[in-house]
Amino acid sequence: MNELAFNFDEDTLVEAEATGGSFGTLDTGIYDVTINFASLGKSKKGNNTLALDITTADGHQTTIWGAFGTIDRTWSSGAENFRYGTFQALMAAVGAKSITPTPYQLKKDDGTLIKDLSVIKELHGKTCKLAIQKVLDVYNGEVTEKNEIHSCYNNKGQTYLEVKSNTESEKLAKVASRLQDKLTKEYKAMGSMPATGAPIEDDIDVGSLL
Repeated sequence: MNELAFNFDEDTLVEAEATGGSFGTLDTGIYDVTINFASLGKSKKGNNTLALDITTADGHQTTIWGAFGTIDRTWSSGAENFRYGTFQALMAAVGAKSITPTPYQLKKDDGTLIKDLSVIKELHGKTCKLAIQKVLDVYNGEVTEKNEIHSCYNNKGQTYLEVKSNTESEKLAKVASRLQDKLTKEYKAMGSMPATGAPIEDDIDVGSLL
């Protein structure tokens, strides 16, 4: 175990859990964020998942569970993960060239094990801009909210191609002008609206890190 390699801040994480954790769902918009930590997981069907705990510039902390659905190129069914490119964009935005799963035992002050985590040291403490959508869904007849990453940009608001071509940020402003809440087909069905969009390919385990 190499704790110093990613400077995992146990005190901050334990304090956040003790006081209720995040501040809840973010409104749809563009945010300057710091990645506090990134934890790897598995979906029920075996795909690799990623939970991103972030803090915005105005101090709003939240966790985006199952970010990008899966971080695998394809789902376990063999279907293409259409959000794989967005995950690649995040890695490019923070300058991460690889992933090093690093085991970490999260413990209480008395040494009691809370949970074994596998974190990505290359993402810890990185900053970038994220276009985040609020996703409205229905579960057991009740409306639910969560966040989803629409697109990723570096601290200057540039896409990877804009950085590569040495041009200023343009796409971010266009995305910001049309970014809206995302409504699932189940949510739309509640209002007798036609459902659109690709079906969910896998069930994501969104249980708490702690």
